[in-house]
Amino acid sequence: MSRRQQGKKSDETPVRVSILRDKRFNGYLGVKLPHTLDTEVDAIVTAYMTASPSVRDTVVSDVHGRSAGVLSAYGQRMASVAVRTGDIDALRRGVVATGLAEGRLEDPRDNLFVLAAVNDSASLLGTTLQAVIDEVKGLLPPAGIAGLQQFAQYADNEKSIEAFHIRRCGSGQDFLYA
Repeated sequence: MSRRQQGKKSDETPVRVSILRDKRFNGYLGVKLPHTLDTEVDAIVTAYMTASPSVRDTVVSDVHGRSAGVLSAYGQRMASVAVRTGDIDALRRGVVATGLAEGRLEDPRDNLFVLAAVNDSASLLGTTLQAVIDEVKGLLPPAGIAGLQQFAQYADNEKSIEAFHIRRCGSGQDFLYA
């Protein structure tokens, strides 16, 4: 690398995962949908998705515990949003967030509930969880890809929302996984 390249500042805006540790996110999964907190998490996930590989690596290393829990909850919330709006992009962002949280949660089983909702959402949108994973796997850390793909390989009855005691509530703009 030349001196000129070394001295050049990056034009990329840093992705500040640390804000997800704020107490405002307490109980985030249960907050009414949509909410301004969704916009904040969405900005982080979108910035991550468009960042350079080195910035993405930095973000991955900063995701743990509480921030991983918020990203996981966002994944489930986006599964609901995707069904409400018919927007596969919302589901993609949810899968990326869930993949970032994979392997970094205090209880790794917490992502299983989210993945059941994401899987159901994909089905309602006419696709599969595996197809969505394939679309975003270039953005995910190896542990995230492995965890998501492992879940996608479960038998249908093992990855259903019923297997995780999740139900669909409401319809249209009131649809929600609970």
